[in-house]
Amino acid sequence: MTERGDHNPDRQLDEALASLHLEARMSTRSLDDARAKLMREASAQGAPAAKSPFRRRGLVVGVAAAAAAAVVGGVAALGGGGGAPAPPVAQPTTAQQPTKRDVSLLSASKVLNDAADKITAKDPELKSGQYRYVEVKGSYLRGFQMGTPQGVVSAPAGYTYLADVTYQTWIPADVTQEWLEKRVPGSAKLIGSSMPAAEVPAYQPADTDKGERRGACGDFFPKSQPKKVCGDATDSGQPAFYANLPRDPDQLLAWLKNYTSQRGSSPSTMFHFGIQFLNSGIMPADLRSPLLRAMSKIDGVKVVEEATTPDGRKGLALGLDSDQERRDLIVDPDKGEIIGERTVAKAQADYPWIKPGTVTGSVSVTTKIADAIGVVPAS
Repeated sequence: MTERGDHNPDRQLDEALASLHLEARMSTRSLDDARAKLMREASAQGAPAAKSPFRRRGLVVGVAAAAAAAVVGGVAALGGGGGAPAPPVAQPTTAQQPTKRDVSLLSASKVLNDAADKITAKDPELKSGQYRYVEVKGSYLRGFQMGTPQGVVSAPAGYTYLADVTYQTWIPADVTQEWLEKRVPGSAKLIGSSMPAAEVPAYQPADTDKGERRGACGDFFPKSQPKKVCGDATDSGQPAFYANLPRDPDQLLAWLKNYTSQRGSSPSTMFHFGIQFLNSGIMPADLRSPLLRAMSKIDGVKVVEEATTPDGRKGLALGLDSDQERRDLIVDPDKGEIIGERTVAKAQADYPWIKPGTVTGSVSVTTKIADAIGVVPAS
C-alpha cells in the first residue's frame, strides 16, 4: 500500500531514507518517519524497530491481498411529503448507491471476518521467465522542519507536501536472483506550513523517490548497513519471513503481540504491523485469512468511513486511533478485497501546521504476473 520508504531502522535498504530516522532537526521527512515516531512513543523501552517490507514506505506503508468482505448495514428511511405513502422501492446494491453509506453501525470485526471467509486468491504460479509484479501507488509526506536551539521554547517551523510516488517491483520466482524496482514521482500538494504558502519553496522530488535499481533478493542499496541477507527469516520483505508463521488466528495474534512487545504491544502497534504485512506484496495467500481474523480481535478498531485509494478504488476504511494519527486499512466490501491503507492526522500530529483530519499518507497495492523483467503487465 507508508514516503514509501521503510520505517525500519534495523534493515534499511535505502541509504538516503535511512537518514530520515536520524535525530536531525532539519530534514526531508517521510510518512515512515512519522510512523517510526509513533511506534517509538508506543514503546516504554524504546527498542529498535522490527524489519519491514520494501523500504519504500512503512505506510507499508505494499499488496494486493485478495480478501472479501460481506458488510451488513441498515436501511435508512427517507421522509417524504404529505399524502399516501410511497410504494416500497428495492434497496440498491452498494455499487449502485450514489452517496456515502452510513457506516456508523458496521462492526469492524465482522467486516474483517467476512473478508477472511471469502478469500479466494491463490499465490501466482510463475512460468519460466515470468516475474511477480508489485505496483504501489502512494502519497507520502515530504517536507522540511527546522527545530529550535536546545533550551529555547518556541514552535518549530517548516512545511509539508503530500507527494505522489509509484513503485514498480519485479520479483523473480527464485528470489535469490535479480529484482528490479522503478520509482516514478508524481504531483505534490502542500498540506500545511508555518509560513505563508507563497513563501514555501516549490516541491522537488528527492533522489530516493525516482530512478531504477536492481539487486538480488531486492537488495537495491547494497552499501546500506546492516547488510541485507538473502533468505533472512526476520526480514518481512522476504518470503522466508512468512513461511513459519502460525496459521491459527489466536496463535497469530499471540505472535503479533510478541513481535511488537519491545514497542509496548499496544493495539495501534499491532494493527500497524498487521496492515504492513498484508500490504507487503509477498504475503502467502494462506496467511491472509488468519491474519485478518487475528486483526479482528485487536481492541479499538472501528469502521470509519468510505475511502478512495490512490488508484481510484473505493472501499471502507477501518481505523485505529492514536494521539498522533489514525491508521486505516481499506477494504472493498463489494469485490471482497483489501485494497490499501492510509494515515490521518490527529490532534497531536508530528507537524503542528497540519490540521487534524488531514490525510497524511495513502497507499494502494496491486500484484500481477509480468512476462519479463521491466515489462508492466496489461490491465
